[in-house]
Amino acid sequence: MKVAIFSLLITLAATCNRQVLELEVIDTKLLQNVPSASGITKAGENFYVVGDDSPYLFEVKDDGEILDRTTIYATDLLNGNRLDKVKKPDFEALETINENEILAFGSGAKSPERDIFLHISLEDSTSVKTYQITEFYNRLRNNSTLDGEHLNIEGVALYHDNIYLFNRGKNVIFSFIYADLMDYVDGKTSVFPEPETLLYELPEIDGFQSGFSGATILEEENLVIFTASVEKTGTAYHDGEIAGSFIGTIPIINNTFSDIYSVAAIPSTGAPLKVESVTVAEKTPEGNIRVALVTDDDKGNSLRLNCLLKI
Repeated sequence: MKVAIFSLLITLAATCNRQVLELEVIDTKLLQNVPSASGITKAGENFYVVGDDSPYLFEVKDDGEILDRTTIYATDLLNGNRLDKVKKPDFEALETINENEILAFGSGAKSPERDIFLHISLEDSTSVKTYQITEFYNRLRNNSTLDGEHLNIEGVALYHDNIYLFNRGKNVIFSFIYADLMDYVDGKTSVFPEPETLLYELPEIDGFQSGFSGATILEEENLVIFTASVEKTGTAYHDGEIAGSFIGTIPIINNTFSDIYSVAAIPSTGAPLKVESVTVAEKTPEGNIRVALVTDDDKGNSLRLNCLLKI
């Protein structure tokens, strides 16, 4: 197993020759009736959003208007529009592949309830294939880089033939060949696709290290875009006081994630924001990146932030 340990505190930025990263929030929109937004991805002209305690996949316009919702998980445990915390699948990682397919991963922070993987097809009508991936997640829980810390998958991204799972808490990125991972979870092979791992140290707020909360990869720019947030808690299961969030970029050089990243604090109006996910809306003519972020306030409310990332 290949392990790389990357450390960079925000206070050391000046010594690391990091490129300055700037984020401008263009507008903010309340996502009506979307509880606890935890993942966002773009497919076609619209966006798709999941909530960590919702059984639905929401289709959302660029301006934040909700167009539709599709049931992707059992609804019998709904209390209002939210699932019970103990039984929820905790969908946290969302990404589009092949233009009309979406991958969604449960966090794995509680087993077996959160050991769920969805392969969603948007072609013609939406269809969902559900996998129970406890065996796969157990192998990650025993990974030496995680070193006994909580498994809490919060982001997923694809680059060429590889898929990357971003763990929150101990900030480990697991890297797999996508075809090998799918063959394993689909039962086509019993050979576990041993991942390569990367370990990052992320910025702190009030002595609490931020944890990966979302990720995507802009392939044509060879660039990882991630979000990280801070909750004042020591576990992956329990919520804590929200202290703020960051957005960052990691260059990909010769198919390898750099050991140096750029980061910017995400501004908030009023209470600090817990940003849960990021996706690319478009590249601008000026060469910047317009991104969409979603937030969760741990009270069932969700925001979509339309932002300009200046790189």
